[in-house]
Amino acid sequence: MKTHLAHLMFSKRLSWLNSLNKYKNMIFVGVAAFYLGCSATLSIMQMDCQCTATKIQKMTERVEYPVIVLSGPNNEDKRDAIRATWAKLANNIFVENGETLFKWNCNGTKSISELNIIKIYFIIGAAGLTDVQLSKLTAEQKRHNDVVLIDNLEDSYKNLAQKMLLTLTWVNEKLSGYKYLVKCDDDSFVRIDLIVKDLEAFGPDMSALEISKYVTFKSFQHTQPNNKKHRGLYWGYFDGRARVYQSGKWQEQDWFLCDTYLPYALGGAYVISSGIIDYVALNGQYYSTYRSEDVSMGVWTAALDNINRVHDIRFDTEWKSRGCDAHMLVRHKQTPKDMYEMYDTLVHSQGKSLCKNESTVRKFYHYNWDVLPSKCCK
Repeated sequence: MKTHLAHLMFSKRLSWLNSLNKYKNMIFVGVAAFYLGCSATLSIMQMDCQCTATKIQKMTERVEYPVIVLSGPNNEDKRDAIRATWAKLANNIFVENGETLFKWNCNGTKSISELNIIKIYFIIGAAGLTDVQLSKLTAEQKRHNDVVLIDNLEDSYKNLAQKMLLTLTWVNEKLSGYKYLVKCDDDSFVRIDLIVKDLEAFGPDMSALEISKYVTFKSFQHTQPNNKKHRGLYWGYFDGRARVYQSGKWQEQDWFLCDTYLPYALGGAYVISSGIIDYVALNGQYYSTYRSEDVSMGVWTAALDNINRVHDIRFDTEWKSRGCDAHMLVRHKQTPKDMYEMYDTLVHSQGKSLCKNESTVRKFYHYNWDVLPSKCCK
């Protein structure tokens, strides 16, 4: 019985080996097909990954001069006033034979956004907004393609510094090819064409004779080698002796650095170069934020070596306007009506006159960079 069972098992094994030998070519082809299929699948997956990376890259928008306007959720009238007035001044900047040039051309046929030179972005915090507010802002973005909603930020005065920090992070991640960033508020009228013109011609040194009567900056001749180059630009209307508010809207409960604010460019508008943007965006997790975003910017940049801090009297950015002068690059604290009036005056004068009637309400000062900040601004 055992012998018969062993013989039967041997016969089955021999039959299986004969079948295996008979179909070995077919098995080989099947295994090869399996590996080829796996290889093709992996290749397709790799292609998919590469395509995804390309799509992500395409999401990055190229613009040389982003203009960041901090705006409120309900300020559509101010945003519309900017779109209809000084935003159009970007058409005065154009490229010819590879050079960026300025020419009065308010009715330019080509949109400046198509040239990747200047683009305006309205920054708004979206956290806590009602469905109606979000719906209106979404519709506004579809119409104009210039609204940036920060999802994790409640838009309020107390969050302005955090809003600026998140905005610079967004710029660092989503924009490419930028040289300088212009920051302003939605109640500022900005000669964006002349700002870009000066940056192209004189930045970052800003030491040209043509603008010497408007600007003051710290000279390196006593402390640095003559051939040392500026690594960045921080340009606006500076204050170095502003007292720290202990109460009210601007109260700084967490301020401990000294008994005055560190020198900073007033927030109605200022300009910072790409290296400063990158530095602040990449190190933002370590920064303290204060009640005022412009004060915070002064603190964030205080330790940076060899950036050119340029005070310019053409920036009318104090808490109250100093009046109107034809040479001004920025006028802060302006209503939509004021903006339409200034724009009409510019158009009718072919860019020569900003003001219907020039006036001086308050005096300006030249910043003295060679004395202590408390004595800077007489």
